[in-house]
This record gives sequence, C-alpha cells and structure tokens, in this order.
Amino acid sequence: MDPTSRKDIKEKRISKGVMDGGDHSTIKCSTCFEALSPPISECTEGHAICSSCQLELPQDCVICSLQNIYTCAITLEKVAESAAFPCRNTKYGCCQFLSFSQMRLHESTCDYARFACPKQGCSFEGSKHKFIYHLAKHYSALIRVFGHDEQFSVKLCSSRDIMCLLSEDNFLYLIIRKITELGWAVSVVCVRPPEVSKPELRYELSLKCDEEFHLRLETRIESTTLSDGLPEDKHFLMIPSEFCSSGGVELNICIRKNPV
Repeated sequence: MDPTSRKDIKEKRISKGVMDGGDHSTIKCSTCFEALSPPISECTEGHAICSSCQLELPQDCVICSLQNIYTCAITLEKVAESAAFPCRNTKYGCCQFLSFSQMRLHESTCDYARFACPKQGCSFEGSKHKFIYHLAKHYSALIRVFGHDEQFSVKLCSSRDIMCLLSEDNFLYLIIRKITELGWAVSVVCVRPPEVSKPELRYELSLKCDEEFHLRLETRIESTTLSDGLPEDKHFLMIPSEFCSSGGVELNICIRKNPV
C-alpha cells in the first residue's frame, strides 16, 4: 500500500472516531496532548502539533527527533473543524459534544465548570452546585438565591465566615467575613471558573447600627478562581466590634450586574 493510501485511511479513521464520540486521542497534539484545533502543523513523519507548541519548541520533532520542517496539516484542520469534541468538564458531569467553533462559548457558560475548595488541604473539585453544597456541608456556609440589581438582607453571624450567594442567572458570589482587632471586615467576591473572563460588577453593602450610626460601602467586585484560596480584598466594610457583640448583624446588599 502506498504512503498516500495509508494517510487517507488514517484520516478517515480519525474523522469517524471523533464524530462517533470515540477515541479522541487520535486527534490530540503529539506534544501537549490537548485536542488539536486550527492552525495545525505536522512534521514530515505525520506527527501533528498545535500552534502553541510549535512556537515554544524548536524545529526538531519531539516524537521522531528528526530535524523536520513543519507544514500545514490541511486535512487534519478540516477534520478538527467538523468534528465534535467533549467539553473539558465531562468528568464533572457535562455531556456536551461540540465543534471547536462552539466550544469556547459553551465552556465560558458551562454549568459543570470546575470549582475548587479554597481551604488549604481540601482536595474537593466539582461543578458549581456541588461546590456550593460542599461549602454548606463542610464549612457551614449558608446559601441564598437572589436577583441582580435588587437589594436584599442577609444575617451575618459569628459562627460562619462564608455565605454563598447564587444569582437567578447562575452567577456565584461569596460574602466573606474576616475577624480583626477592630471588628468584622466584610467583602463580596465573584467566583468564576478559570476559563471565564472577569465580569464588570459592583456591589453595595449597608448597615444601620443605631439611629445615628450608619455604615455603607460601594465598590467593584473582585473576581477570583479561588486557586490561591480566599482572596485578600482591599475593599471591605468594617463593622466595629461593639456592633458585633450580639453575635450577628443584619446586612443589606445589592449586587449590580450592569453598573451605570
């Protein structure tokens, strides 16, 4: 069988395996092992490589160790553009198979995107809702569903450092309480998967301590993937110790998704 025929058969098998939801390893980069997406190059021996790896590595192919000149893998690019690949969140429950042109948008809004516990030593990883219930079960975090641009009240108490806020359109926030010598430092962060860009959001916290003393904070919301634990927010509402002595405070909050 001549080399051209072997190549045609191989490409047909690749295409069929991918479209049927079969073994996707046949269309992965030979260097980083991530799924290939255009532009795709290959060495003279047919080892495919993604554009990122080609830029970072020398001309020598890491598989056959030959001094190759990489060329555009036109057929593989056509296969990749028409193939359906599993979402990277498959192991967390997503069953979607999509083309590369659809994948980026899907993964930026996927309900099964990976969230990791911020507590040092905890190995939990899972979808958003499993993450929320993990915090509720293991760290006594309360859960509250709310609507953007609407003011609502939450009860902060001395026994909890975290409260989960889940918006009606599926944004996840954490109210974080940190105890200081002066009192409670309270802030709000938006938790997002690593693939999602930082949203532009603002929030307002207010507290009526007594008839004459009111506290208020309005600032932008920091966005975090929790990869380095709970963030040290520079913006927070400081509630003096004398108003926390009863063990809890009633806090008003409004999160603005489309700030003016």
